[in-house]
Amino acid sequence: MDRFQAIQVFREVAQNKGFAAAGRSLNVSTPTVSRLISELEADLGVRLFQRSTRSVALTEEGEQFLRRGVSLLDELEAVSLEIRERQTVPRGHLRISSVVAFGQERVAPALTGFMDLYPDITVELDISNRQVDLVQDHFDLAIRIGGSEGLKDSMLKARKITSQKLIFVATPEYVASKGAPNTLDDITHHRVVKQISGNWGRVNELWHHGKKTVYNLPEALVVNSPNAARNVILKDGAIGLMADYLVAEHISQGRMQRLLPDCETLDQPIYAVFVHRNYMPAKVRVFIDYLIDVLEKRRPA
Repeated sequence: MDRFQAIQVFREVAQNKGFAAAGRSLNVSTPTVSRLISELEADLGVRLFQRSTRSVALTEEGEQFLRRGVSLLDELEAVSLEIRERQTVPRGHLRISSVVAFGQERVAPALTGFMDLYPDITVELDISNRQVDLVQDHFDLAIRIGGSEGLKDSMLKARKITSQKLIFVATPEYVASKGAPNTLDDITHHRVVKQISGNWGRVNELWHHGKKTVYNLPEALVVNSPNAARNVILKDGAIGLMADYLVAEHISQGRMQRLLPDCETLDQPIYAVFVHRNYMPAKVRVFIDYLIDVLEKRRPA
């Protein structure tokens, strides 16, 4: 027995005072209405209606079930309606996990504009390089850079939101004092700040004059934070291989300049990763769309 359907039918019979009228209201046959009521009565162990050839009336137990059981049905229907609306109407609490540098530089600045557009959505941004479990940690989506780690899980799907590449930069003051490298070999004669996080950054694959080459930066000065590396560069202290989005504004403002313009890493895709569902919650869908739009406008030239 479909208990939910049976209670719906019970409510219609009580309100319409008849099996046939309830069937017409629900667009089901009278025998189906009669069967579902009988099954519900058998399940509860009581008679809900007194039946005669001319009328149908609630028993005392039926009156009690109508007051209490149907109120639960009404509440369940209200919750179901709210959940369905959340698939089409953006609302609710949105939990986002993001890698540190990209979260600080690109995701966080986009949040207030997003909330202006969707005032019924509240946002929580967790910034960490830990790869969270979206289901166990109750995140709606995660921002991840490069590769397809974590996407082998059939529960997860990903959508590319932008990409990054690493470029060589220094301040004009550094170049005026130390000169600019003309080749990759010249890099070894300069102070270089190298970013290493776990295994990331130890070796870089570069496009150099149209050819791919594997290059290992000197490790005289190593940090594990892209923002720390950028601060070293901005103090006129070193050359760095930095994500383009982290230095784009500094370059446009003249505080940094690009070195070795024919040398850069391959593009690294940046994904929004989310739990695969038949119906993506509207709050997730509109945030990803919004972030893609914002990132496209801010993408380094």
